[in-house]
Parts: sequence; structure tokens; C-alpha cells
Amino acid sequence: MTIKLNIGFAATAIAPYYAEEQKVRIKSEQHLQQLLKNYDVNIISFTKTIFSKDDAIEAEIFFKNKIDFLLIQTSSCSAGEQLYPLCNTSNKIGIWAVPDIENEGDVKLHSLVSTSHFLGIIKKVLKDKNIKTKWFYNYADTEEFIQKFLITIRSLIALKKIQNSKIGLIGGISPGFDNMIVDNSLVKKNIGVTIEAASIKEVVDKAKSFEQKIIDDEIKKIKNAATSISVSEEDSFNKVTRIYFALKQIKNENNWNSMAVQCWSQFQELYGIVPCMAYSWMGSEDGVAVSCEGDVQGSISMLLLNYLSNSNKSSTLLDLATFDDDSDSVLMWHCGVTPRHFANDDGINWVDHSTLGRKTDKKFGIAGDQIFKPQTTTTTYLGNNCERILIINSEIFEHTNKGYDGTRGWFKNIYLNREKISSRDLINTLNMMGHEHHYAVSQGNLSKELLELASWNDLKLVKKIKMVDYLSPFDTNN
Repeated sequence: MTIKLNIGFAATAIAPYYAEEQKVRIKSEQHLQQLLKNYDVNIISFTKTIFSKDDAIEAEIFFKNKIDFLLIQTSSCSAGEQLYPLCNTSNKIGIWAVPDIENEGDVKLHSLVSTSHFLGIIKKVLKDKNIKTKWFYNYADTEEFIQKFLITIRSLIALKKIQNSKIGLIGGISPGFDNMIVDNSLVKKNIGVTIEAASIKEVVDKAKSFEQKIIDDEIKKIKNAATSISVSEEDSFNKVTRIYFALKQIKNENNWNSMAVQCWSQFQELYGIVPCMAYSWMGSEDGVAVSCEGDVQGSISMLLLNYLSNSNKSSTLLDLATFDDDSDSVLMWHCGVTPRHFANDDGINWVDHSTLGRKTDKKFGIAGDQIFKPQTTTTTYLGNNCERILIINSEIFEHTNKGYDGTRGWFKNIYLNREKISSRDLINTLNMMGHEHHYAVSQGNLSKELLELASWNDLKLVKKIKMVDYLSPFDTNN
């Protein structure tokens, strides 16, 4: 996706101070350009320091309808009248204070006081404009500024991309999973995503159209990537690889950014396979998020994690299968869709599906089987038509219990909204608030970026509901 975040940069000051003499605006702009050169960002700078209300009105006209976020630096002490025109350019504003070079004697900049002044005006006088604000401190080449500012940049880039994304829903939800039904218009309103539909039959028809050579070449790669293979029907490799290419083709034809695809029961009825390997392979080899069981919100959540991550490998979608009191951990599992880059040193195995066809003489391939390697993770989910967001960070660890067959890992040191939570309290929270039962999981800790994104977009947070042995009004009012 080529969408870029447009950042406006303006600097304010008043004449008795020394912002111009110390070249605060010019040096700051140079540092910003250097800092953001590898990000999907356009910096649009107002080319002079704002010393008056008229300068601010000129800047307002300059920025109007051009920017997603305005960074206002109080390069020195500034006047309140300079702020009002700038607040007409964006509802997302950063206010930036810089320190005086000298901390005694004659004050040269007095920047921090005007940052406080500006924020007070926005939050009190301009309250009805509902402007979201964040403030920054220090110069743009310092670690203090860089760390805080880049969280904002990553969250706003991901938010703009998700707001301009299209999701392909293929086949609808799997039978009975009514908790994952969404209202497309509400999803569009809450997070900006467009949902478009296609059928499983379209995918199967495309799958049958590819030349055998391209299929055979890919099968070699798929088999070589596995530690072991125990698939009942060899033709499953042929069919599921064809599904992989069909999904890629239909995604590209429709310019979808990710997909939610029903994995059962239509694929078994129409083509005699499970598509898990195709979803897994798209995640590992193409970095494309494919949610199973037709979970649109799961697909959006996976895509959001992909936008936030520096990796070109996709996140995954899991269930919370069980928990362990002794280690205060939960087992996150699914039946075979997780990309292979999550696997421990034992790697990924291609197997028959562990549940579909069970108790019958029919076996369905192909699914993945792997145990996740120890690593830091982020878990999220945009639920209730994408009006609320689940934000968890935790650690995968090596448990003596290998978990259920499929793709899985044990998660401990769990934090909800960056606050420690026990596994039992987490499960109680999710059950009592009616969570949709799926979880998007990525590598690395992206919880700060997710919390900030939620703030910019007015998403509701999932908040802890403590596990007790009685029903409380706290439990029923969420």
C-alpha cells in the first residue's frame, strides 16, 4: 500500500525571545526530515516561524485539507492567538516544547510554558472541536523525543492505512459462528474499512485453471519448508497449492489488502480439502493476512498488526483454548493456519486436519502442525463492529505441555492495556464482555502503538473484569 501520512509542521514564537537567533525551527525541521526518511510520511512544513495571528492564518490556509496530523512547536514563548487558526487544520495535533540551552539567568526560549498554554486552550476553550492531542519534549535528535514521537508516527501510519483498506470476505462465516457477523456500514464508520464479498466457488474455479508446472514448482518449496509430512492423500498438495494461487489472484484482481475466508464447510463440500496450508503459506511467503472461518474483524485485526510491524511476515489468528494455573498462562491454538515463522526449532509439519473428518473414514489435508518458539507477542482484536479493541502483550514460553495438535503456543506474563492481568481474570474479562473468540497475534510488542491508535480513533478499550464466584453489576454493565 502506497498511502503516506501527511504531517504538517509549524513553529510559533514571539519577538522578545530567541527562537530565530537559535534557529530552533530550521534545525528541528532538518532533524524531522532525517528521522522520518524511512517512514511512509510526507512532511509539509510552513516555511517561516509564526510570530503573529496573521502568520497563523496564512499557515491555516497553507495546511488546509493537506494534512492528517499537525505538529506545532512552541519554538519559544508564544501567544494564544497564534494557536486558534492552526486548530482549524486537523483534529490530531501534537504540541512540542524544547528546552532552553541555559537553565539559569536570562531565559531565551521559555517554550515549555507555551506548550502548557496551548494545551490548556485546546482542552478547555476549544473543547467542542474534539481535538486529540499529544505533547512532546526535547529536540528531535534526542532519544526522549524520538522514542515518543515514533510511537505516534507508527500508530498514525497504521491508522491511515487501515482506514483506506479493503477486505475480501470469501464464502461468508463458517456455519453457526454468528458472533462474528458484522454490519459492514458500522465497520466502515468505526474504522474505515471496506468489505467486499466473493464465493468459495469462484476460488475453486480459479484454482482449477492454473498450469500444472507452476503448481508443481510451488509444491516443491512447500514440502522443502516442512520438517515432516504426514498427509493421507498426495493430491491434497496439488489442490491446496491451487487454492493458494487462486487466493493470491483474486486478492490482486480486487486490490484487497487482506482476506477473511471460510475454511469449512464449503471447501470440503466443493473441493475435498482444508485450505489451512494455503492461508499459512500466504502469511509466511507473501506477508498477507488471511483469517479463517470468514472472520472479517479477525482479518482487519491481523492487517492492523501487519501495518504496525516492521516484519514482512504476517500475523496469525488463534483461539484461546485453555489455561494453566501453575504457570498462570493460556494456550493459544488453532487447527493449522499459523505461518511457519512462528515455529520453534522443530519447524512446521504438514498434516491432515486434526478435527475435520474426525470419527469418519475421510481425511482432509492440508494443515500445519507446529509449536511456537519463545518470543514476545502482541494480541489484538477489533470487536463489536470494530468499535472496541483488545490490547494484550505477553510472552510465549516453552511449556512441558505441548498443547493440542495444530498451531499453538503457551502465553504467560500477560498484560491487558499494559497492566498485568492473571490468566483467569483475562478469560473472565473476555467471556463476560462477549468477545468474539478469535485473537490476532503478531511477533513483538506493539501495545504502545495500539493504545495510541485507539486514542486517535476513539476506540473503546476492553477493561479487566476480575474473576469472582458471584455475578456482579460490574460484570453485566460492560
